Amino acid sequence: MLSSINLNVPGEHRLIFSGVAGPLEAVLDVPERVNEDYLAILGHPHSLQGGTMNNKVVTTLARTFRTLNIPSLRFNFRGVGQSQGVYDAGIGESDDMLVLVHEWLQHRPQTQIFFAGFSFGSYVAYRAAAQHPHRMLITIAPPIHHFNYTEFLTPPCPWWVVQGDEDEVVPAQIVYDFAAQVTPSLPLIRFPDTGHFFHGKLIDLKTRLIDAIREQAPK
Repeated sequence: MLSSINLNVPGEHRLIFSGVAGPLEAVLDVPERVNEDYLAILGHPHSLQGGTMNNKVVTTLARTFRTLNIPSLRFNFRGVGQSQGVYDAGIGESDDMLVLVHEWLQHRPQTQIFFAGFSFGSYVAYRAAAQHPHRMLITIAPPIHHFNYTEFLTPPCPWWVVQGDEDEVVPAQIVYDFAAQVTPSLPLIRFPDTGHFFHGKLIDLKTRLIDAIREQAPK
């Protein structure tokens, strides 16, 4: 349970929290020096295609926030690892993400939330951010062609989009067109010569995300 977490103890803390459909396993990453004003909630790739909270892009997100002294929580979606329940196309997964946020805020009500996700996890993060106040939403390689990122009337801004030009899973131009068509248009971080999983680009990804996050959460 989140009530037992001590932010004075740096490192990765494994825990179980109660999702809507059953227990879910999570990892809280606590930096050496914690900025308790913020918390990042991270979503992983598709549950039915091998996605887990230990995906390299997701752990790069965790390291990014750690560098900024922001704690992060990532969790295995339903049916992944030790998490109970079954895949729910992003609907139940975003409900679980919101449960995690609400439980955190019961103990630290002044915390401002960053929602971030990679691939399918970006849709989960989008749905959660659209239903909850947030400091920033980060969607990395969002599968716009498979999931509805306009299902909520008001876009969950501030919202940043990160996309590789050579993505073999998500057509990059669809993402670029989407970011331009949203009102207001979404800030876009483009990565040339970069595929879906950011192979060889994770350090650059971290660097550019740090710059973007600092715009939203200055020291």
